[in-house]
Amino acid sequence: MPRDPGYETLRLLADRLDVAIAIVRHSVEAEVGFAVDYVNPAWARLTGLEQGPLENALNLGASSCTALAEIAAALSRRQPWSRELLFARPDGGEIWVEAQLLEPQRESSEWAVVLRDLSDSRSEQARRDLDREKLSVTLSSIGEGVITTDVHGAVDFVNREGERLIGRRLESVRGRPLKEIFRLLDAEEKTENPLPLERVFRSGQAVGPLADRLLVTAEGIERKVNFLLSPILDGRGRITGCVLVFSDITNQVRLERELQKNQRMESIALLSGGIAHDFNNILTGILGNISLARNRCEQGDQLFSILKSAEKAAMRARDLTQQLLTFSKGGVPVKTRTSLHDLIRESSGFILSGSNCRCQLNVPADLWAVEVDEGQIAQVINNLLINATQAMKKGGRIEIRAENTELGAEPSIPLEPGFYVKIVVADNGPGIPPENLARIFDPYFTTKKTGSGLGLATSYSIVKNHDGHILVDSTPDVGTTFVFYLPALPSGAVQVEEPDQKLYHGKGRILLMDDEKMIRQIAGDMLTHLGYEVAFAADGEEAVRLFEEAEQAGNPYDVLIADLTVPGGLGACGVVERLKPRYPHLRSIVTSGYTNNPVLLNPAQYGFTGTIQKPYTIQQISWVIRSVTVPKSTARSGN
Repeated sequence: MPRDPGYETLRLLADRLDVAIAIVRHSVEAEVGFAVDYVNPAWARLTGLEQGPLENALNLGASSCTALAEIAAALSRRQPWSRELLFARPDGGEIWVEAQLLEPQRESSEWAVVLRDLSDSRSEQARRDLDREKLSVTLSSIGEGVITTDVHGAVDFVNREGERLIGRRLESVRGRPLKEIFRLLDAEEKTENPLPLERVFRSGQAVGPLADRLLVTAEGIERKVNFLLSPILDGRGRITGCVLVFSDITNQVRLERELQKNQRMESIALLSGGIAHDFNNILTGILGNISLARNRCEQGDQLFSILKSAEKAAMRARDLTQQLLTFSKGGVPVKTRTSLHDLIRESSGFILSGSNCRCQLNVPADLWAVEVDEGQIAQVINNLLINATQAMKKGGRIEIRAENTELGAEPSIPLEPGFYVKIVVADNGPGIPPENLARIFDPYFTTKKTGSGLGLATSYSIVKNHDGHILVDSTPDVGTTFVFYLPALPSGAVQVEEPDQKLYHGKGRILLMDDEKMIRQIAGDMLTHLGYEVAFAADGEEAVRLFEEAEQAGNPYDVLIADLTVPGGLGACGVVERLKPRYPHLRSIVTSGYTNNPVLLNPAQYGFTGTIQKPYTIQQISWVIRSVTVPKSTARSGN
């Protein structure tokens, strides 16, 4: 064919290019469809085909490699064309190329087939695809929600945890405005508090983390969330979208509140325990004097009746201090293995008898055994039922349920994993206002005109002292539900004997040690009235000295009564530790106005023969002395 004068110049230029070029025309000299007039060196290097083999391959059509077959088909259509193809080389290698057909110029019938090597860009794209896949797997595996948007704030990605938290699938939210599917409320005022998306796009700075918002899910559930909103930047630092990272902290906040409440209760409990201890010492003087005076009156005298009434009032004051001790953890439970089935039925029957509230009991007979102080747990149930009946003055329904349950690592319940009995007391009364709910277990907090504010605080402490936990949930105009858990433990029972109300006289010498002068005086008067000879010690060192002197003089004491604690001095345990090894016959009674010490629950373990709780009456102290000085069979017969 005749050549344009600049043909050789263009050919020399094409020979130097890295782009593969082949000049192809439709053949008219032979039956074959195409003739290849030229291929540059880059074509041969890229495809592995020289001019002749390329012509043969193009004319083979569908039987040649797929890429060349598509190029041949495009040539047959005689239209400009472009496509990315996977080119199979004769040596078995494969490369990605961008193929183009450039149409002939002027009267020429020659088409230029141009191939560009895409290997590098394809490798980079494959790497990006792999990175994107890794990122997608990572985001789907993390425990936080992740949502990304484009530069207009439209959602383009939500990970698995994000779908769970917002209650929507990615397919249903892709392309929608982020603000529309991530609706926030102020945690305190419950007013709309939208995401600060515009601020992020405007400033290019992250916002957060923030934790004072409630996320409203598609189902209308409110979740307390912590979130961080950050811009997404490209390689040039331009904003291309934003990423929202958020997590559900509802249970975390609930647990933190429980821990704060526990700390607050611990502080108040410490104060309450000290007050109760001191008040019990004062009551010992009051109650002791009253009981002593009453026993010196004839039973028919008017003064006898007055003193008996005063004694009952003092006993009620003692019950109040016992509640304070229980609240302060000083009321250590005396546990026995028992059935909550019977305890719940008896308590509910007693409290609700005669009330206008209907009780629905669901307490199975196969409840696990629990080791509890029956009196204290009955007090918890009574307090909850009394609160429910007082809240529903016009009547209502109270439901009591109990069930066996196994707790795992519950984030909202601060209990060790294990087996528990769960007790639920629910009513359909007016409910508790939200502003009061957080303070419901605080001591002295009450909305009743005649309430002491100790009922629920005491219940809280009792359950906690049993290694359990109590929760409350309430909705205004719907009702209130209390739930408490008690551990089900297969430990043995602890049996405690209770004194009777008889007055036992006796003879012998008693050494009384107490740092309170008032108690030494009234206890001494009661013991003298009972027929004993009494000596006094103000602290443990004096008690040890007097006891040893009496032993050496051959005039020993029959009983030692010692106060558990002496501020800055030797208490009852120290005295017994000093005396018991040398005088194994020692009969000792430990006494205290505070019961937070295991000595009072297991006196024999610490070398004591008996124990008595302050405040006490003359009848009680007479019984305790008799129980440690007279054989049990004789004491029970009353001889």
